[in-house]
Amino acid sequence: MIDWLKEGWLRRFVLFVATWRKHRDMVKQLNRLTDRDLKDIGLNRSDIDRLIWQEEDKTLKGRGKDE
Repeated sequence: MIDWLKEGWLRRFVLFVATWRKHRDMVKQLNRLTDRDLKDIGLNRSDIDRLIWQEEDKTLKGRGKDE
């Protein structure tokens, strides 16, 4: 049973890291845009982090319900 717990924890950790890296890249790309470019797509700088980490991703971060 301990091996099962370790595999579950390790799987969640690996998924979190993969998701975090993908989202971090998206945040970097959006932050490279000018304020005018962001406004053209209907965003401002304060929206970036909130929009990138959507509700379904919070489950991978351990803050929501399990999958």
